[in-house]
Amino acid sequence: MEYYCSQSLLDYVGTLAHEPWKLAVKPFQVSPRTWYVSGQSWVGSYLIDTGDGCLLIDAGIPESLYLLVNSLCELGRKPSDIKKILISHGHFDHFGAAEALRQLTGAELWMSKIDARLLENYPEEAFLPALGSHPQTPHPDHFYSDDEAITLGDISVRTLLTPGHTPGCTSFFWNEENPVTHEVYTVAMHGGVGGNTMNNDYYAHSQALTPALRDRFLSDIPILMQIPVDIALPSHPNQIPALLQKAGTYTHERQPYHDEAVWPAFLKEREDQIRELLA
Repeated sequence: MEYYCSQSLLDYVGTLAHEPWKLAVKPFQVSPRTWYVSGQSWVGSYLIDTGDGCLLIDAGIPESLYLLVNSLCELGRKPSDIKKILISHGHFDHFGAAEALRQLTGAELWMSKIDARLLENYPEEAFLPALGSHPQTPHPDHFYSDDEAITLGDISVRTLLTPGHTPGCTSFFWNEENPVTHEVYTVAMHGGVGGNTMNNDYYAHSQALTPALRDRFLSDIPILMQIPVDIALPSHPNQIPALLQKAGTYTHERQPYHDEAVWPAFLKEREDQIRELLA
């Protein structure tokens, strides 16, 4: 499968903050134990069935939370099935609804300590209230450690600090077994690859981010490309358009998202994009 990244919707924030139903997406399965459940096409949220409750990666913004909850219901799940909420990085479009969801579900909230400090010390770089959303400050119960996986049921999610988009941006890796073929897949989601916070114009006004983060992002790319990933999931669907294009086609016998070439191609495209910004 040839990899490419599509253009993002121009007024995605305004649309999702004021007319979220225009971006509505039904939930769909992406791997043996994981479903896309954000309910909308701008920011991804993934529900992982661990056999002893569920993990949720990212929560979207408050105005789209009802779409996420509706996705759970369509899958026959309840909000209380979520036991742990994992936030990829400290931007409002990923954590904005997390605190409300934490209160609704009683789940533990996890994020990086570095980005928790970013929110505390430089909230203007994370919340962007002028764009129309009303995100709540998350109150994490736990912080990530790359040396200790987050385990629930028979799923262990390995975290990896991958700074650049934010100082504490975190990527996730976990294994799942196909119940029919018994193949084991490594599933991964990079925590954030947006060049909107890795360019000189942004650094000129930022109090928290510096070009050193961009350098770290670029130096990490070759290392990340060496990690074998069978199913690559994007934090924003436009980053891997096949995600939505193949929605609803998953079966255990037919693996539409299983493609080892996507992960390195996705990372290489992001590396090239950032280097173009430098040029």
